[in-house]
Amino acid sequence: MRIMGKNGSADAYRVAVDCDGAQVVALVPDALLSQQYGTDAKVSHEHAYEWIAAQQHDLNDAITALRQGAAPRAPFTTITLES
Repeated sequence: MRIMGKNGSADAYRVAVDCDGAQVVALVPDALLSQQYGTDAKVSHEHAYEWIAAQQHDLNDAITALRQGAAPRAPFTTITLES
């Protein structure tokens, strides 16, 4: 998994994973990060990167599910594929 920075217009972090040999980019919304940290405010970039790194296995599963047309399990239901 690679963190590709922030997408300001989407208020989300761009993450890329390899699925079946193809790079898939997804958006991890700020709202999910804030929820996981128990705050209404946006989390810092440092905390966002730490959380994404710590959750990379679950995020990979969620992104793979989205790519296959399935819904990811909670709390990853707000992640979307970048179009």
